[in-house]
Amino acid sequence: MPRIDLRIDHDDIATDADLRLEYRGVPFTGEVVEAIGDHLLSQMLYVDGIPHGPDREWWADGRPMSEGQSEYGAPVGVWRKCHHNGQLAREQHFDSMGKPTDIHTWDEDGQPTDAGSRFGAGSP
Repeated sequence: MPRIDLRIDHDDIATDADLRLEYRGVPFTGEVVEAIGDHLLSQMLYVDGIPHGPDREWWADGRPMSEGQSEYGAPVGVWRKCHHNGQLAREQHFDSMGKPTDIHTWDEDGQPTDAGSRFGAGSP
């Protein structure tokens, strides 16, 4: 699978009029990563310049920062973000069309900071 390293290849990356990721003037299919040395900070997969697949980020110490899945540019399923201490900070659910269905948040001690929000039909 082709791979773009944002630290090295940033001059060859652009977006076209449809906001598709291009690499050297061509819509990109493959993996886009950012790393410090051998330590991965972010990873995102693209198909024809559109996010499609896992999207992950890590704190500099290697702990997970966020993770989710995109299908043809839309978030689907469960997306999670973590506090630096590793505690879950946010969990947001999306339907198969990329619309949010509910969200939960927690503080750094794991205490809920919401009662669980639900999004109605047509909500952003």
